[in-house]
Amino acid sequence: MRDRLGRVVTGFLAAVVEAWQELRIHRLRVLLSLFGVMVAVASLTASLALAGIGQQVLVEQAERDGRPALIGISAWNPTTGSTAPAEQMRAAVLTASERFDVTYVSQFAQAYDMQASSGGRSTAVTLTVVDPPYAAMHRLAPEAGRWLEPGDAENRSPAVVVDDALLKTLGLSADQLPLTVAIGQKSPVTVTVVGTVPARQYTDQPNVFVLADAYRHWFAADLPLGDGSYEMWVPIEGSDQFADEIGRAIAAEMPGFQVDAFRQDYLSWGGGDEYRTVALVVGGVAGLILLLGSLSLLNVALVTIQQRVREVGIRRSFGATTGRIFFSVMMESVVATAVAGAVGVVLAVGLVTGPWTARYLLDGVQDVPPFPVEAALLGVAVSIAVGALAGVVPALIAARVKIVDAIRF
Repeated sequence: MRDRLGRVVTGFLAAVVEAWQELRIHRLRVLLSLFGVMVAVASLTASLALAGIGQQVLVEQAERDGRPALIGISAWNPTTGSTAPAEQMRAAVLTASERFDVTYVSQFAQAYDMQASSGGRSTAVTLTVVDPPYAAMHRLAPEAGRWLEPGDAENRSPAVVVDDALLKTLGLSADQLPLTVAIGQKSPVTVTVVGTVPARQYTDQPNVFVLADAYRHWFAADLPLGDGSYEMWVPIEGSDQFADEIGRAIAAEMPGFQVDAFRQDYLSWGGGDEYRTVALVVGGVAGLILLLGSLSLLNVALVTIQQRVREVGIRRSFGATTGRIFFSVMMESVVATAVAGAVGVVLAVGLVTGPWTARYLLDGVQDVPPFPVEAALLGVAVSIAVGALAGVVPALIAARVKIVDAIRF
């Protein structure tokens, strides 16, 4: 048994070496026939990697509206239809979050048409009232400066984070951070801008983020908040059941109010389906490219084997068996496409991880996905499979060559 296995391994290695020698002899033919395979494998591997990057970009954009699983919480009086008082709501939510050990909790409220002014310029802004965890819950990464911290609520000049649209409108630059801006309606308050974030595309007014405690101290007298909506970021598993439980716990702290708690992230309404569709479409296009490359390789291999009839006949005259002829011809195709696939994978890695991709595709991406190893392995595996399939027909033709046909050729 061991001797038989040794003969099989020796025969396989001998066929590989023989195939490599044949490829070295026919370099030009090999290069011309394998160029399409190399490009196809590079396209397939790069497409899969870029699909992963594109999917990450889409996911991060969706998660700016709330990362899974984000639970929205609101309370209202079913008799009068009015929302719960902000202070009562805050106390109930904080009590329930401590009971359930929820780390990421943030108020979310907005005060519209506040005036921001600096250097003789002014514009209407939306004051968004949040807590420090809000940034992590919405993938809100500052482009410059920093995000709000719990201690900012105690500053003499309240700290805020603004979007870059406000700086542009007021003629300010992020290079000047920290800088001061006056915000308010009746009694403007001088705030300190400590960071900037990208502007949202569908907002009518520039956005200013301020801590809930700072808002109550500095702006509530000018414009009291009319509601007290909150958000919680919890693990996805069991999140729907948790929403019901946290809703009941908050309602127990607020007799007479109806408490609504439900998931409101993109996965809760099936928003992840289109991301899988993108990957499938890209993979389908790459597969079509690979099919065209394999057909080109097969065509060249068929033409080439017709020109090697004399060579095959001479090898048969020296005792080469039908199986040896078949295996050696097929291995030429397999070895060649494996080399082409490896080169294609290297080209794909260089393309995806190059400076062009980092500049135009990864700008603003927080969690940049690494180059997928499975895409590289798939590229090499597919190239070997293509070589085997493209080599079967020429190998069958070579195996049927007879010595007398080679002499007549």
